[in-house]
Amino acid sequence: MTKLYALAAFAFALLLVPAVALAQPPGCTWEGDHALRYGFGQYDGLPYNQPGPDYANIYPGATLTYTVAPYNCHPIYLPTGFCKAADTICFHAVSLRGWTLAADPPMGQLWELLPGYLWYQKISITAQCGANIGDKDTLIVMSAYANIAGVCAPECGDCADPNIRPTTGIKYYSADTLIVTIVAAPPAIGVLQDTLSVVVRGQSQAHVPFSICNQDECAPPTLFNYNIQSRGHIGGAINTTSTVEVDGGACKDVYGVINAGIALACTYDTLTIIAWSAVEPIGYDTCVQVVHVIEYWRPVPVFTPGVAAALVLALLLVAVVFMRRRIARAI
Repeated sequence: MTKLYALAAFAFALLLVPAVALAQPPGCTWEGDHALRYGFGQYDGLPYNQPGPDYANIYPGATLTYTVAPYNCHPIYLPTGFCKAADTICFHAVSLRGWTLAADPPMGQLWELLPGYLWYQKISITAQCGANIGDKDTLIVMSAYANIAGVCAPECGDCADPNIRPTTGIKYYSADTLIVTIVAAPPAIGVLQDTLSVVVRGQSQAHVPFSICNQDECAPPTLFNYNIQSRGHIGGAINTTSTVEVDGGACKDVYGVINAGIALACTYDTLTIIAWSAVEPIGYDTCVQVVHVIEYWRPVPVFTPGVAAALVLALLLVAVVFMRRRIARAI
């Protein structure tokens, strides 16, 4: 934890450093100049408030994912004579509360970049299940140099920070900050469905899906009751009640089964589901699914018996002609 806070303190210090060249710590080399070409949610043409903090809400157990872009700065972004060569750049991130972080590509992976080149880096933060509403975490992401041992080394600092784009005056720093606040989780239960389900005329057991979701990422497997009813326009009305167990943060499909065996094409019906939790606190959700009966599509066979017979006859005739020519040549 001491190391995390040391890195965090270093990152905050970077955010306050003026645009001057810094002294290189032992074991560090600065051929290029790293920066975050894109920080949290910032793109060309939009207000660029890096290194000021960005803000987001999250609920316990949930995950937020962002894409940033570590960069070996273009020479025109740098002071004259400083750090304009290819260099090995890496990415690092730290959560001040120690929440779970995941990076793709992995943190610390080394990238040898020419000036003006970048890569797109995903960083995810997952809130702890024990977090309380109103708790905050600070996520700091940073580009960095590799040291002479070939290890990602945020402690090596930066050649020039910020780097300034001449055409726009936008400043690019090597670190950015996201402040995440815990908010109430959504209702534990949620039901999802397509806008329209299509069934083929003649199906005696057409399964129309609904997804029952346990939206609480931190919940244990939870039992939900559900009831599915139709209006009876396709094969008579259905009224199905059952239960399903769903893991926290997961979904499971349940089905209303209708009989379209003698239904007419273009017939419509609606299926309504009501799902509710079987344990306290009781919550519920409901959805309506439109069902449309279509005619069965039959592919047109290419080789019907008549076509096959004609093809065989043609091949025989060709063979006879070929054989006669061979006989004539032999004579």
